[in-house]
Amino acid sequence: MEEKQLDHKKLKHKNDYVLDLDSFWDPKLIVQNLIEQTKDDKPWKEVQYTDKKKAYIVEKRRLQGAFSEKLELPDFPFDHQFLNVYITSEYPQSQLEIAEDKEEISLLNSACFVDEQEWQLCDFVTMRKKPTRKDFSQRKRVTFPGLSAGCCAVRRWKFFVWNMVLVMGFISSTSIATFAVDNNLTQNRLQLSITLMLTTVAFRIVTNQGLPKISYNTILDVYLLFSMLFTYTVCIWHAVISLFSSQSYQDDLDLYVFIVMVTVFGLFQIGFVIYVIIKVFFRNRIIKESLQQYEEHAMKVFGESWKHQRNNQKNALRKRKQRGRATRPAEDELDDENDDEFINTFLISQKERRV
Repeated sequence: MEEKQLDHKKLKHKNDYVLDLDSFWDPKLIVQNLIEQTKDDKPWKEVQYTDKKKAYIVEKRRLQGAFSEKLELPDFPFDHQFLNVYITSEYPQSQLEIAEDKEEISLLNSACFVDEQEWQLCDFVTMRKKPTRKDFSQRKRVTFPGLSAGCCAVRRWKFFVWNMVLVMGFISSTSIATFAVDNNLTQNRLQLSITLMLTTVAFRIVTNQGLPKISYNTILDVYLLFSMLFTYTVCIWHAVISLFSSQSYQDDLDLYVFIVMVTVFGLFQIGFVIYVIIKVFFRNRIIKESLQQYEEHAMKVFGESWKHQRNNQKNALRKRKQRGRATRPAEDELDDENDDEFINTFLISQKERRV
């Protein structure tokens, strides 16, 4: 926020403004999605000068707490989530605009990420304008300025594939083996099929404990439900085939149904794999585009040397993790008393609009 009264040419002494910063215009910034703040650090203000000796008041604050974010989980467990901090103001958009600082970049200390076993944190920050509207009455609607500053986290999917998809696939495919029992032994076929059906139900109940409780089906839900439906269909067929009296007719129908079941099961598995590959491809493309925009902005600010230094830091951090003692780079370390804090610093410039 520019303040002409604090320009160097209008100051008699360097510290004339120190005690009077609170008396200047305040943008009244609010973190909209902050649920619980575990540590209350009051904001402080500093004065910074550009090369042209223009003075800006910069408001800084450290937030440590819980933030709310709506997760989109249709692609679970092959999903990615943008975790944002929503910054708004008590002033309407007609009086204030919140914009990204084009002369600085936002930094993310990925070494502090504590949930690395389940998520992979991408090393870039996204900044997007997000104005909000509030309806005070049917005729009065006020739009407030907003800016979302966030990072991207990609879920590690191998646990769900090895422990849920693969196991359920083995169980459901075993139901095809019940066709090996003679079709005259209906009771034996039903016994095996019902046992497999109960196994899939029990496995589904156990896996539900580790899945997100949402009102719509994810990719993983679709696969598990298909496996249960496939086993159920095989079980119903073994009960229906006993209604046909002709042995030759039973043999022909049983062979046709066996071929259909194997074909349906195989096509679904192939289709599921292709669908997941397509989803992951588009997911990676979105992340790559966001990373490219972040790097282009950083190189405009710091030059080509920034990318080389960034790669060196990543390689050093990767080697530390491989040795089992990951530490943060020296230039990103905090003070000892704040060493356990997870602090994301977003540099934002506020520009006042004169009505």
